[in-house]
Amino acid sequence: MVNKTRTALLTAATKLIYKKGYWNTSIREIGTKAGVSNAALYYHFKDKEEVLFQIISDASQDLLAALKEIDGRVKDPKERLREMILLQTAVHVIKNLMLSKIVVEENYWLTGKRKEAIKDLQRQIHALYMKSLKELAVKNQMRDVDRTVLSFSIFGIINWFFRWYKEKGRLSPEEIADNIVDLLFHGMLKTETRL
Repeated sequence: MVNKTRTALLTAATKLIYKKGYWNTSIREIGTKAGVSNAALYYHFKDKEEVLFQIISDASQDLLAALKEIDGRVKDPKERLREMILLQTAVHVIKNLMLSKIVVEENYWLTGKRKEAIKDLQRQIHALYMKSLKELAVKNQMRDVDRTVLSFSIFGIINWFFRWYKEKGRLSPEEIADNIVDLLFHGMLKTETRL
């Protein structure tokens, strides 16, 4: 029962914050939408910021776990990077548009230890990308591009395209992800190593 109530609260909060934004969503609305009393809500969450933190933390931890799985399984840095970008684009952004928007646009409301915990997760995600970029550079497969600029450019493309993505558009999520990978790889890899 406890997990079911907590899940209902997080689902309701995700929908409300996606639609109205964090600032315009009240803790009372979250409880009402979830069909949960204020007492039950405060049993699970100290305040509204904790709800937001849990949404962003869960989404970030899921992404990190999936990226770590790819990192452990795929030895070739080019193929690893390709799989990471495809996964993050097609699965974690397009198929979870609500969560993606909240992670990108609402995380600045977090403060203190919560903000630091999310930054730590983001650093771990960034480190996985940087590992593949460094390996490509060591193998002389990458153009002379600053890896930090490149990694943040990758995140910029992945994290912000939910603003223009149309669910019933002419391209599937996988086709969009393939186009993004192709665009990125043509810009960063030397000619003979492009896909």
